[in-house]
Amino acid sequence: MLPNGKFRANADESLNKPHVFAVGDVLDGRLELTPVAIEAGRRVVRRLFGGSNKLMNYDTIPTTVFTPLEYGCCGLSEEEAIKRHGDANIEIYHTIFSPLEW
Repeated sequence: MLPNGKFRANADESLNKPHVFAVGDVLDGRLELTPVAIEAGRRVVRRLFGGSNKLMNYDTIPTTVFTPLEYGCCGLSEEEAIKRHGDANIEIYHTIFSPLEW
């Protein structure tokens, strides 16, 4: 267990003990969204009992925060994309949008 009370899991949601898996909010660095945890759990079960080898791809899950000024995102952050793929291998686009309520 990490200091934040969560567990570090491998790409297949397995932990550092044999035959122990975890999904959802208990995993460090994974999105804390109920539909994501449900799908991750389904994929674990299909790999264990259904002959599947399909892993969860957490990089392409869209999410949003509903506040007076909503925020949404999908994909890697700029920092994570540079870290994984190198600055020369990515293109970054920035835009400015004025919400209609303004």
